[in-house]
Order: sequence, then C-alpha cells, then structure tokens
Amino acid sequence: MTSPAVWSDAWARAMAAAMADGTAVLDPTDDIGSVPTGPYWVMETDTGLSDRMGAGEPVNQETGTIWLHLMVAKGTGTPAALALRISMSNAFRAAAALSGLSYFEQHFDPPSLSTDGTRYRFSLGIAYEFQNLPPQTGGT
Repeated sequence: MTSPAVWSDAWARAMAAAMADGTAVLDPTDDIGSVPTGPYWVMETDTGLSDRMGAGEPVNQETGTIWLHLMVAKGTGTPAALALRISMSNAFRAAAALSGLSYFEQHFDPPSLSTDGTRYRFSLGIAYEFQNLPPQTGGT
C-alpha cells in the first residue's frame, strides 16, 4: 500500500507541474464533478513491495510506481501531448524533500484510446523507493 507521505509528495509535484502547463490533475477516488474539456492528468499509485527491511528491523521499505495518465482529446495531436508528458516527467527528476523518498527510472507507455473513443491516454510511470520508521508508540 502506498504511504500517505509518498502520495502527498507525488501529488504536490504533479499539481505544480500541471498548473505550470495549464492542465489539471484528478484524483480518481475524489468527487471530480465534470471532466475538463482540455488535457488533464489522472494520478494513481501501485506498490510492489512494502515490508520491514529485515527481521526485527524498525525501518519499513516500500517500492512502487506513481502513475500519471495524460488524457487528451482525439484530434489534439501527439507533439503537444508528448511535451506535456516530458514536463511532468521533469517534475519528478528533482531531489525529494521527504527524507527516505527517492524517485528513479521512468516508464512512458504508448498512447491508448479511451473506452469511449474520445481521448487518448499518454501514461508516465515513475518508480519510487521510500524507507521510513514506523510511528512510535508510548511506553518505556
């Protein structure tokens, strides 16, 4: 399961990049109301591993992928979509402010037509690793 701290860092980066490009980022589990008419992003995450680094070790290690899907209207043109995807990619190349979080290799999936046939999806996957200590509980 993706840690809330990882989600928050990725969300902040994605929102800043999208705002700079005049697009929006949608959370698929949020009440989004109407879908934007122009290009927009949908952010999802998946976790490949989340476990202690070793027996008795307090540090938890999590690895996974931040997925950002750029949705563009059919007929918009590929070059503009690729430029937006590169801009978003660059937002995840800067060092993470969150201790223990690092972003590394990125995946660029080929475009895919949406189920209703009106938009193309250009996906960007950013691999991450997060090492953190579990919350401390009271006691001696």
